[in-house]
Formats: sequence, structure tokens, C-alpha cells
Amino acid sequence: MTFDDDAIARPVLWPDSAAQGATEKEALERVGALIRELSSRTQLVRVEVEVPEQQANTPWLAKAGVFANDPTWDDFLKEMADYRRQLDDERAHGQDRLAAQ
Repeated sequence: MTFDDDAIARPVLWPDSAAQGATEKEALERVGALIRELSSRTQLVRVEVEVPEQQANTPWLAKAGVFANDPTWDDFLKEMADYRRQLDDERAHGQDRLAAQ
């Protein structure tokens, strides 16, 4: 998002927070620092809630926890993170090439 020629980035989990920079890259670097700072003072907890009977029969709920005991889950998450990093690198290199032209 840009505003008055500045770029603004917002962390998804903290939509009330934002970081601004002169460029998209600067805004993303600043939002990364903001996320690290917010994470350092955030505690994630598990809360059990009762599910009303009408919601208990939804197809999505039936799949909840399906991977809880999957021994390949951590490998899957690592592969997903590696792939995302690869895409980010490709995107960054593509932008570098465009800026050089």
C-alpha cells in the first residue's frame, strides 16, 4: 500500500499496526522489525471453547487436527518455508534486474 509516495506495510496478525518507508523494501524491513518486537512481548495460548451443536457438524471441524500425529508434518513445514524463501529470492532478484534496466 502506498500513501503520499511512501509505502506502508501491515502485519496480518496485528492489523492495527503498520510500518512506513520511503520504498516498499524499506516498509517491509520496518514491518519485519515491528513483527519481531511485537512477537517478543506476545504470548500464544490455547483456549478451549465449547462448540455449539449446530457448528459441531461442519465438514471443516471434522478435519481439525488431522495432521496432529503426522510424522512428516515438520518436514512438510520445512519444505513449505524453503519454497517460500525460494520464491522470495526469485522475486527479489527479478526486482533487482528490473531496477538495473
